[in-house]
Amino acid sequence: MDAYQRNREAIIRANEEVLDLLRKSAADLETHMPSFAQWTHACENISRYLMDHVVRIAVVGAIKSGKSTLVNALLKTDHLKRGAGVVTSIVTRVRRGSRLRARLFFKTWYEINTDIQQALALFPSNDWRSEEGAFDICREKDRIELKAALDALDISVHVVQDSLNAHGVLLSSYLKGYDRIKSYVTAESAIREFEGEAFADHRRFVADDAMAVYLKDIELEVVGDRPAANIEIADCQGSDSPNPLHLAMIQDYLLKAHLVIYVISSRTGIRQADIRFLSMIKRMGIAANMLFVCNCDFSEHDNMKDLNALVQRMVDELSMIVDQPVLFTLSALYNLFEADAQALSQKDLERLQYWRRFEEQVIFSDTQTAQMLDDLDRKLTRERSALLLQNQLERLDVTTTGLIQWVRLNRDLLRRDAGDAHSMAAKLDKHRSYMQQVQSTVQSTLEGAVRKIDKAIKIEVDRFFDYHTGPVQKMVMEFVRDYRVDLEQYREPLDTSGFTHTLYLVFQDMRQALDGFMAERINPEIMGFISKEQTRLEAELERLIQPYEAMVRDALLKYEDELVQFGAADKTVDWTFKVNSDLTTVKQAAGLSLPPAAATMRYSANIRTEAVLRFGFYALGRALRKALKKSVAAEKSEEMRALKDGIRRMKAETERSIAASFKDYRENLKFQYIQPLASFAGKRLYETLTERFTAYVGDVKSLVEEVAAHSGDKDRLKNALADIEEKLSAVKARLDVLRQDVSSLIQTGASDVKINQ
Repeated sequence: MDAYQRNREAIIRANEEVLDLLRKSAADLETHMPSFAQWTHACENISRYLMDHVVRIAVVGAIKSGKSTLVNALLKTDHLKRGAGVVTSIVTRVRRGSRLRARLFFKTWYEINTDIQQALALFPSNDWRSEEGAFDICREKDRIELKAALDALDISVHVVQDSLNAHGVLLSSYLKGYDRIKSYVTAESAIREFEGEAFADHRRFVADDAMAVYLKDIELEVVGDRPAANIEIADCQGSDSPNPLHLAMIQDYLLKAHLVIYVISSRTGIRQADIRFLSMIKRMGIAANMLFVCNCDFSEHDNMKDLNALVQRMVDELSMIVDQPVLFTLSALYNLFEADAQALSQKDLERLQYWRRFEEQVIFSDTQTAQMLDDLDRKLTRERSALLLQNQLERLDVTTTGLIQWVRLNRDLLRRDAGDAHSMAAKLDKHRSYMQQVQSTVQSTLEGAVRKIDKAIKIEVDRFFDYHTGPVQKMVMEFVRDYRVDLEQYREPLDTSGFTHTLYLVFQDMRQALDGFMAERINPEIMGFISKEQTRLEAELERLIQPYEAMVRDALLKYEDELVQFGAADKTVDWTFKVNSDLTTVKQAAGLSLPPAAATMRYSANIRTEAVLRFGFYALGRALRKALKKSVAAEKSEEMRALKDGIRRMKAETERSIAASFKDYRENLKFQYIQPLASFAGKRLYETLTERFTAYVGDVKSLVEEVAAHSGDKDRLKNALADIEEKLSAVKARLDVLRQDVSSLIQTGASDVKINQ
């Protein structure tokens, strides 16, 4: 077990011990002081933060670069399906669990039908529907009719920009998979689990597009020492997937990830698709949290000189996009085979034995693998997660100190006579009132300040999404308006397939281009803006907290001086506050996430209505021309004019749909993400500032009355208090040691960073 996990578990055990002592103290002393409820709440929060804190690693790269193989190699077992289809629309998340289990999260029937309605936007004709109303895949008639309509489409409609039409693939996949998947899907979100020997069954859902399309998430739980207890590794879709919606899903996970591993195949090197994807990551503002793996095939490289030349070329190319890229060169498949040699087939075992003869390359790969694992450990634990340990350790120390102070105050009151105890309580009461005023002032002014910050960020959000003052909406509208349609290339489909089929083909071409533009250019701009605003929020909160720290510290010192004069407390040496406004922890604790990136790419199916409106007039005009026996050339010319006008109307409706989509995204961002994030962060800072008050702001008069009520049982109470104090002192001594260990862990990580730089 590494140092981080060891310290994390030690803090969790200490926290549980303090919780037990709180319950025991409340029961033995028959107390109902509010302080105990506050301390218990603080310990429960500490437990939740430590247990729920998940560090996420996203493994990304082009199709067939070896992403799934690398994840399997990190797990030392072949859990993930390797070589899955390129249209698989699932991010597969892997965590450590108590047993081998795959959890599949299925879409609801409503979500499935919504997907289909979006894909049917501007479908050539509604003639294939025998009934009015929305499509429902659960109706056999609807499925049969849609299949017939898809089969009747011209082959050119199924291919967009030299690749399969993603929306056509979506429709076909839903129809093909329905009979096999219908028992898993319900009106509510459904989860299906595959455990033990049935675990491998989950792979058929990932590898088969007709089944994968019904899923929205997969989580694998694996046993063993990898990944660590609080680490999640995600195997993402290929970054060069022809479906822009897949790229949007990758972007959603990248924003949650603490580290990105980008995999490049040594067989292909860095391609144009890699450059586009890495540029997108840079615009998202997360390039600093990335390392690279050159996944090499020993059979492809004759010697180390050849391999080293390739690696140096990769580093040079990456340096043009990312500052100081960290690249590790290793064979993921060799590592996987070596780790799980006993489970290999005869064919794979022969491949492993052949690769073992490449001694120089094997040694190099092993060394690079060890260095990569060390770098992962440093980035994920010593640099980031250790700070979480430090924050929660400080909170636990505050609670322990407060409880010790409460125990000592009780013991002091037991030694005094009733008159003396009441006299002390009266003198302390005015200081207690002052501290309560400070606490109230901090709460009200902090809430007001957070509201101002929240309002300022919302204004920036409005400006960013505004057509005139912001960059993104104007960029999208200009893309739509400037999108050029070469009418000549549609002349043949117009002759063979008709007007509505051709208009559908034009729309699919434009939609594919627009979806790609949104995913590659617009979404990264939005995410980069959000990242910048979150950094601004953190900085504003850090600045905001400083004057309150001094106010709280002054109030505590004055009250403590009074207690020391009465001999009821020891002088505290350190009143330093360690206030951290880390929003990642806040988001996890509050369950907050950004609106999905795909939300910006939902276009209204109403586009069809406007786009084909002109065709009604065209059809009437054609009938009149036939009656007057106009020339074929005139009719063809009129068809092209009708198509041109249909495209213009289609563009106008697309612009309106995009404006509405941006408006929805903007409002969701402000009120479902920014506002609760600022509110939760403000509450967290307030708790950090004032939880030290709990030991001192308690009503001493009530405490005196409780002690007086048990005055006949003083000996038992003294013994109970002495026992509790002894145990608390032991816990506090362990916390002091843990504090030194965690501080050393953080310092080691900082030293490693300086060395790497």
